[in-house]
Amino acid sequence: RWWRWYKMAEIGDEGTVVKIGRRCYCGNLAWRTSWQDLKDKFREIGTVVYANVMRDDDGRSKGWGIVEFETPEEALNAINTLNGADLGGRPMLVREDREDRDVKQASGDNAPRAPRAPRGGRGGRGPREERTGESSGLQIVVQGIPWAYTWKELKDMFAEIGDIERSDIAMGSDGRSRGFGTVKFSSTESAQRAIEQWNGQDLEGRTLAVFLDKYA
Repeated sequence: RWWRWYKMAEIGDEGTVVKIGRRCYCGNLAWRTSWQDLKDKFREIGTVVYANVMRDDDGRSKGWGIVEFETPEEALNAINTLNGADLGGRPMLVREDREDRDVKQASGDNAPRAPRAPRGGRGGRGPREERTGESSGLQIVVQGIPWAYTWKELKDMFAEIGDIERSDIAMGSDGRSRGFGTVKFSSTESAQRAIEQWNGQDLEGRTLAVFLDKYA
């Protein structure tokens, strides 16, 4: 599952290896979350040497930030522990910072490694693109998903709208759904139609919030 990380080099036949540096990318932050809030949360894991929430020219949060630890092991533990954790009323998305210079310069054995299984689309269409902080317009976030739903039910919800490359449900460390997920379409038009059709709709007693993923 994409939401679980483990400190090991061995992976399954379908997995890929991701090198972990000392920095974590933190997405889906509440707009009121400050760098101090971020630092305080991640200090539960280890020694934080840097924390920042990115803001636009008007000083408004962009909804994502960076946390840097003293060691890669602490960063890996943060990914294992805090991905999907609540901060300011929203579940955080915590992963490796792919712009980390330590990762880019690593010779192969200098940084801890963690496996990533393919995401929910099951048999995607080539390598995943790197996130740059700008939306591709293809992927949506779906909040308020019924707790029993899997990636398959999520995909089926949007199947009539357009061609779907993959779908995912975020899961907690206990293996239970955290009630939100992502769907990636093959066209921006399909993503927009999905938002228009499903945002605010009731599904099995829960109200869906559907919006464009700003970081994918």
